Amino acid sequence: MRISPFVLLSALTAAACNADPLPSVTDGASETGTETGTGTDTDTSTTATPTTTQSDNLCVPGSSAGCTCPNGNMGSQECNADGKSYGQCECEGGGSNSNSDGTLEPTSTSTDGVTTTTTTEGTTTEGTATEGTSTSSTETGEDTTTEGATCDDPGPEPNGSEANAIDLGDQGCGAMAETVEGVLDGEDDIDWFSYHGVWNGLCIVGPNTRHTLTASDDVRLCVFTDCDQGTADFNCPNGTTETDSPSGGHPGCCGEGVMNLNFNFGCGLLNPNNARLFIRVDQALADACVEYSVNYDYDT
Repeated sequence: MRISPFVLLSALTAAACNADPLPSVTDGASETGTETGTGTDTDTSTTATPTTTQSDNLCVPGSSAGCTCPNGNMGSQECNADGKSYGQCECEGGGSNSNSDGTLEPTSTSTDGVTTTTTTEGTTTEGTATEGTSTSSTETGEDTTTEGATCDDPGPEPNGSEANAIDLGDQGCGAMAETVEGVLDGEDDIDWFSYHGVWNGLCIVGPNTRHTLTASDDVRLCVFTDCDQGTADFNCPNGTTETDSPSGGHPGCCGEGVMNLNFNFGCGLLNPNNARLFIRVDQALADACVEYSVNYDYDT
C-alpha cells in the first residue's frame, strides 16, 4: 500500500508532541538520569557535610588572667593571639615578671634570713588548661652578711711585710718627734714602716729611741734595729719581749697595748750609731677595725 508523504509527516509530528519532557536540574542538587530499556529513570544526588576540628588552646585570645608582680602585688597578663601563651605581666607602676614564652618568672622575698620564692605557671594536659597555678617554697638559712664599719686606711698600701715597709725618711738627734698613722683591718692585717736614725758628731749621749703607741683597741707594737755598721746593742724595756724580725732577722722588742717602747741604743764602741729601725703593728682582733698612731723619735 502506498502512503502519501503528507500523511507520514502528520503522524511524526503528533508523536513528537506526546513524548515525555527531558529531566531538569534544580539549584543545590546534582542529578544523574539513567534511562533503561523499560523506560525507568534512576536519580542520584550527594550532599557534603563539613567537619570542623578545634585545637586545644591554653587560653582564649584577648582574655586576661591574674599574675604575680616582682614586688609581690597582683597584676594581669593578656592571652596572645595564638591562644598558646600569655604576654608580659603588667604591674602597677610599670615593670613585668615574665619570660619570652609568656610564663612567669619566680619572685623572691627575703625577711630576716628567710627567703620565700613563688612561681606562677600555666599547664595544659590533653586540651585542659589550668591557669594561674601557684606553688611556693620557703627556704630558711643563716644570714651570712656581716655588717660593720668599713676600714679606711689613710696610710699607703701594701706594707704587709718587712721588705715593703713604708720608708718614713731620716730621723736624727735634735729633730722633732714624728708620728705615723694607720688602720688594721682584722687579725690578718700587718703594717710595716721604717726610718733611718742618724747620729752625727754633734750628738753626745745616745741615741735613746722612743716609740709610743696609741690605738682604738689592743694591738701589738714591735721595733727592730739594723745598724749601718756593727751589731745593735740594747735592752728591751720591762713588759716587752725580745725577738727578731721574721724575714731580716734583725733584733728588736715587742709589746702589746697602749705602751711606750723606749730603749738606749748603740752599734758598738767604734761604730757610728746610725741604723735603720723597723716599726711593725699587728695582732688586731678578728674582724676588728683598729685605728692607731705611733710617735717615734731617735734622740738623746
